[in-house]
Amino acid sequence: MRTPMPTAAALVLALAGGCNQPPTTPVAAQPSSQAALQGVPVEFRVVATSRNPSACQRFDAALSRVHTFTPAGATATLRTAGGVTSNMTQTTPGVFTTTLGISGTNFNVVADTSRSPKTLDVTEPRLGCRWNAVTA
Repeated sequence: MRTPMPTAAALVLALAGGCNQPPTTPVAAQPSSQAALQGVPVEFRVVATSRNPSACQRFDAALSRVHTFTPAGATATLRTAGGVTSNMTQTTPGVFTTTLGISGTNFNVVADTSRSPKTLDVTEPRLGCRWNAVTA
């Protein structure tokens, strides 16, 4: 014996009755892991690369301490252990840049949170200095 098929009116009523719940968020509108991490601080401890010129060693102490990176949408902040806060701008999704001044020297800082592990690169182009950090 076959089960009777519901009529079109019964189907409409059944569908309409199920519409009293809030709509689910479409997959495309769901927050990505990047968006879910907004405002969550990431700590980096940079270390000098093995190819740094000896003139770069004078910056090692200031740069080797913990730097805290905090994303906030299309911007982010970078706070050094010495309490200096620098605003960063997003150049590509998940990549933020700023220029940080320490003792009269400017350093280019790039935080890449678009991949895992997250990285922080600090460079001083005039002398050729470079420091790197990754998250665990």
